Formats: sequence, structure tokens, C-alpha cells
Amino acid sequence: MIDLVNNRLEIEFNAVLNAIDEGVLENMSVEVDKQNNSINYKKWIVTIYGKEGTIWEGGEFPGFLNFPKSYPSEPPQYYWQLHGGQFQHMNVFENGATCIDILNNKIGYTPATTCVEILKGMEGFLYNPNPKSPTMKGLAKIFEENKEQYGKLVKAFVKHYMIEKEKKKQ
Repeated sequence: MIDLVNNRLEIEFNAVLNAIDEGVLENMSVEVDKQNNSINYKKWIVTIYGKEGTIWEGGEFPGFLNFPKSYPSEPPQYYWQLHGGQFQHMNVFENGATCIDILNNKIGYTPATTCVEILKGMEGFLYNPNPKSPTMKGLAKIFEENKEQYGKLVKAFVKHYMIEKEKKKQ
């Protein structure tokens, strides 16, 4: 069974790389975790780059797409890498876990869901928060009441996030 999961993940990973090369997935890079000179297809390292002209512009937001042993019966989980505090998005939990329909097997995920679809969903997720299902109610309230203030908060977060990321590199 593990070989079947790894085979599917290898195929999915190559499809994602092709989608990046073809521009289907923009502003993104993906690599697999490497441990002891072996490839671990169950953990992908994904970086989403903030699109020009958005409040996320200039940011590089790494995260991890972790696949369970029961994949594809169960969906993978996406965690944003945290640098100096909580990821400032109204649909991200304190631990970096993502609240998105495409990763919820009761709402949007099926075993036929591809990783290209998941990553397109993650990219859209960043730019289109869902105030109806917030994990950060205060941020959702600001978004609903004053989008300009929300935009300023996100821009400040992006700047702080990138500073903290650079500190960790040193």
C-alpha cells in the first residue's frame, strides 16, 4: 500500500512541477523533503510568493503539505511556516494549519482531487480570505468593517514576516 501512495505522490509531484513550468501555478515553488539522501514524497515544501499588486506583494510564504498514510482516501494537511508569531490570515490556525474547503474531506476534498487543484486552492486562499469561517475572529471583523485597515495590517505582517524570515537564515 505504501508503494501505491508513494507512486501516486511522485506522479502528483511531477504534475505540479509541470503546472509551475507551464504557468498554471504561478508565484509558487515546490520541493520534496529529503532525509538521509532519500526522497520523502509525503512532505512537500511549498513557497507561495505574494503577487505583485496585492497586499501580500513582496512576501515569500513557505509551508508544508503533509500527506497521511491513508492518502488519497484522506486529504493532506497544509501548514504555513511560522516566523515570529501567528500567520496573519483569518483562516489560518495558531499552529499554521489551514482552514480551507479543498482540504476538508467533508466539504471539498475527494480522493480524485489532484495536488495541482490543492495548490491552486492554496494560492487563491491567500488572496481570498473567508470571513464566514474564520479562525481569527478579530481579523475577520476588521476585514468586514474596514478593508483598508485590513490591508494595512496584512502589509505590516508581510514586512515583519520577511524580516523574521531573514533573521532565521542568519
